[in-house]
Amino acid sequence: MPHALFRHPRGAQVDSALAVKVCGPSRRKAAGEQVAAPRLSDKLTVDQVCAELGIAKSSFYDWRQKGRAPRCIRLPNGALRIRRSDLENWLADCEDRT
Repeated sequence: MPHALFRHPRGAQVDSALAVKVCGPSRRKAAGEQVAAPRLSDKLTVDQVCAELGIAKSSFYDWRQKGRAPRCIRLPNGALRIRRSDLENWLADCEDRT
């Protein structure tokens, strides 16, 4: 069975098999399928983490420099985010050390 051609948004015709190979499967949802939106609360800002821990931002950055802070994600704009799960795991590890 020949692959269907579809028109790329920039006007070129593209073979559907090649598009799947290069771009991955379509992310469109099927009829009736629910697509879960990423939850913003899963990732915290440094300010939110500091407020939750009751510490100054300078303390957080000191811990980070010394390798004692929870694992962080650096965004393309340079901002840091901390996954809620990483923070909870880090807190559990801190409890275990005491």
